This record gives sequence, C-alpha cells and structure tokens, in this order.
Amino acid sequence: MKKIIFLLLVFAASFASAPKVSAQDSGWWLGGRIGYWHNKVDGVSSNSFALAPEFGYDINSKWSVAGVLGFDYAKVGGTSANVFVIEPYARYKYFNKGSFTLFVDGGLGVAVGDSDGVKVGFTPGVAFKISDRFSLLTTIGFLGYKHNYYNGGGDGFGFDLKSSDLGFGFFYAF
Repeated sequence: MKKIIFLLLVFAASFASAPKVSAQDSGWWLGGRIGYWHNKVDGVSSNSFALAPEFGYDINSKWSVAGVLGFDYAKVGGTSANVFVIEPYARYKYFNKGSFTLFVDGGLGVAVGDSDGVKVGFTPGVAFKISDRFSLLTTIGFLGYKHNYYNGGGDGFGFDLKSSDLGFGFFYAF
C-alpha cells in the first residue's frame, strides 16, 4: 500500500513540476468538484463536505492524463471522518461531434484516512464545451474492482450504474 501511495504522489508531483506552455498550444486543464450536504433524520444531523480539484493534460485529440487530489469530511451526530483521495487516470475520447465528447476514464483510486481503500476501473462520461476555455461534464457508473473504497465500500468486481454515482464537473483549459 505504501508503494502505491508513493507512486501516486510521484505522479501528482510530475504535474506540478511540468514546464509552462503558452495558451495557444497548451493542453493543460483544471477542474474538479465541490459539494456540501446537510441532512437530518430522526433528530440526528449529518453534514458532509467534499473538495476535489482535478488537473490534466491533453496529449492529443483522443488521449489525456489527469489526476484528482481530494478531501472529504463527514460528520454524523458526534462522529466525524476525514478521507483524502488520490485518483490518477487516463481519459480516452472515443467520440467527438461539435461541442459534445464521449469519453471513458480508466484509472486507480486510493483513499486514506479514517476510511481507506482502493479502486481500479473505468468510468464513462460526456463533456460539453461551452466556450474555447470552459467545458461541463458528467460521469456515471463504474466498471471495475473496489476494495473497501470509502464511498462505495465492499470488496468486489462489477458494473454499477446508479444515480448516486452521477457526478458533475467543469474544466478550464489554459
């Protein structure tokens, strides 16, 4: 497990130390997700907060490499949990028509903290380019293996397609 975390940190550091390029020929992009949820059931309050910046590089019109460094916090009643997430992946864009792009992300996720685990698999998605610099995207589902991964639990392999796996994000190209 320590070797996996070390390799993921090296991957993330390689993005931070990469040379700067001009806006005209740049393939770099930045995006992510942020969320907050409050719930009260039978008098017990729960709050959760998630921050997951995402960064990547378009190698060409079909392939990108990227990574997510995220933090999730949840508090239910008097119990709280902090989880850090590292998720490097490769994106294959298999269909592009106008402003729409269909893609699949294949990668690895490692969660550490009060809850931990590993996932390896594929996530399909669609991106919509709203300007030269901004894109919106959504992903849904997962095909692969999870071992005690914090937001899906369990230990197994399969395909999962449900509304709780629906994710929305944005990207800014520079």
